[in-house]
Amino acid sequence: MDISSKKSIKLPSKNYGLWRKRQHNKYLLGPLLVFIFSALFFLGKTSFSEEVLLSRENFIKTAFQKEVPKKKSLFFKGEVKEVAQNIMGQHYKKIRFKYWLYNSRSAWILNRIGKTRPITAGFIIDNCKIASVHVLVYRESHGWEIKYPLFRDQFEGVHLIRDYILNKKIDGITGATLSVNSMKKMTQLALAMHNKIPDIGCS
Repeated sequence: MDISSKKSIKLPSKNYGLWRKRQHNKYLLGPLLVFIFSALFFLGKTSFSEEVLLSRENFIKTAFQKEVPKKKSLFFKGEVKEVAQNIMGQHYKKIRFKYWLYNSRSAWILNRIGKTRPITAGFIIDNCKIASVHVLVYRESHGWEIKYPLFRDQFEGVHLIRDYILNKKIDGITGATLSVNSMKKMTQLALAMHNKIPDIGCS
């Protein structure tokens, strides 16, 4: 081989190894990201699964047994808004409260955040007192014990006293403090809104 041919040979760049490493990492990055996002999605679904315990339709049938009354509304303004925010906090906003009423018996479906996700609960009120409380949908990963009758039965016969306070102490559940507090707040709200129904007038 002559000198001219030797001069035409290109030696590997000093950065060639680094370039190869970067190319290798680039090809690995795509599958790695897919794996990470899939894992996060799966964990999210597992941690925050939605458990439907009672449908809205069956809750209303439970409340009124024979004939289901037409749905009514209390609009979120004036005294209704003031009372609701007094119980739930100034951040609480709605358009209206929907309810069902037959004579002195009403049914309400409310939502409140437990720890990170809303709990949907139903409240049946008769003669200004709680007849029964039901958990319709539970979405948290902890605190699900509130769905059992052992906890819910505590609310039977509860009514409001001064400043929208429940007349009875509700026992908590270890590890479910936030869910228990949400249920108590919604009970206060349901009883207070029942009192705002025209011609009800709880004392």
